[in-house]
Amino acid sequence: MNQMQSVIEKAKNDKELMAKLDVLGASGAEADKYVALAAEYGFTITAEDYRKAAEMAGTPKTGELKEEDLEAAAGGATQNRWNPEVCGKYTRVEYECVGFLKMTWCDHYREEYLYRSSVGRLPERYRFTCAMGRYNYEGNPHGNPT
Repeated sequence: MNQMQSVIEKAKNDKELMAKLDVLGASGAEADKYVALAAEYGFTITAEDYRKAAEMAGTPKTGELKEEDLEAAAGGATQNRWNPEVCGKYTRVEYECVGFLKMTWCDHYREEYLYRSSVGRLPERYRFTCAMGRYNYEGNPHGNPT
């Protein structure tokens, strides 16, 4: 397991680390802040490691699931992140909706895969909605409106 995967696994089970990652994510911190935080916990990652992980977080995984992957995914990881003072300003998916590397989605966040062009000319399209009515739009896998 590489160091970035180790950070992710630790964050899944360490509420203190996840809270610190949430603070960085909500503030729009640069990759070097994540590198420094990982170092505090004994991990050696690079800014490029973080960027690749962040990019993969918005990329749908394809292929067949292994039995252990299916068991790990059962139930999902969500939490009620709704905060009227903060969420009331959103018009699109924000960090608070999906958490660190899209690991802990808000209970109100919905992401629906729409399509991918068979000839590769059209990018993948998703519908992003908030059950609290803050947004409803189509965009790319990273949540950017298109």
